[in-house]
Amino acid sequence: MNREIEQAILTEGYRFCRVQPENIGVFYKYYQQGFHVVMMISLEDTQALTVEQHQVMQERVMDLFYHPQGRLADFPEGYPVYHVELLTLLSGNNTDMMHQLCCMQKNVWGYDMKQGRLIIYENQPGDFWGLKNALENCRAESKSTGSTNPGFSLKGLSYTTIAIAAINVIVYLILEILGDTQDPFYIASHGGMYPEFIQINHQWWRIFTAMFIHFGLPHLVNNMVIFCCVGSRLERAAGHFKMFVIYMLSGIGGGLLSYFMMLYSGDYAVSAGASGAVFGTIGGLIWVVIRHRGRFKGLTVKGMILMAVLSLYYGFSTIGIDNWCHVGGILTGFLVAMILYHKKVENC
Repeated sequence: MNREIEQAILTEGYRFCRVQPENIGVFYKYYQQGFHVVMMISLEDTQALTVEQHQVMQERVMDLFYHPQGRLADFPEGYPVYHVELLTLLSGNNTDMMHQLCCMQKNVWGYDMKQGRLIIYENQPGDFWGLKNALENCRAESKSTGSTNPGFSLKGLSYTTIAIAAINVIVYLILEILGDTQDPFYIASHGGMYPEFIQINHQWWRIFTAMFIHFGLPHLVNNMVIFCCVGSRLERAAGHFKMFVIYMLSGIGGGLLSYFMMLYSGDYAVSAGASGAVFGTIGGLIWVVIRHRGRFKGLTVKGMILMAVLSLYYGFSTIGIDNWCHVGGILTGFLVAMILYHKKVENC
């Protein structure tokens, strides 16, 4: 199993460096002016590993990289190193020892060889530059037959995201064949949301149908590109069903807020599109990153919030955008994700 863990780390772009003692392996990846370093320690080859011993190991490994000329044989001389991030990965069956070290040290994960599971305690980083997913998947991939490609996993396919995007495309093609999807009257007569239809005729179903209707090809493409990028990540993190629920409820939440704000302002317009649901997946993913202590598979809370703010700003600074649908969608997505997504956390 150690070989499978090593291979999972190597496929993330790390290089291997063996050091003394023999039960330690160091993996490193250079970026700009620093290193991401993983120190893997096999607990099977040691009777006990104290906090003091671990600190000494950390210092020695860090010293390999914090050096003006570098101390690695294949590392170019003269490269300055300003930043090193080190993660310790403890592997073995002694979960009590892992628990002790993880609770008293920073940046330490455990890998239970018997159960084949990654252990991340609540005081530890939720991810290390995307490495968490690779380590969690390595056992599942090792059980697969007829394939030696570590990048392929049926479990990782985003079926729900693909299905939702396909439905949106099919609906658009049907409506485009039958008429002009850029005509507001045509959209309103084929399921778009218009306040008077709901207020007078009580056609609340339009809140739902409007989620799958788009004003022309650019509107569809913009929404689906963003959705496929964000939705697939959310689906892999939260699962097929939870992502589906977040998407649907966010679309409904965005549509409802849009409807009530139109009633409040008296500025009526035909509204359609998946953007409320798409913003909901952004809100859901923000919660996932927060739940993982601010870092998840290369995503950060600051980066996600910045993306959301810029997207909302673009909408409010552009004419003809249903901005309240976006606001309602992202808020609904965040709240629904808070209810549905609870990462399993190991307590110290």
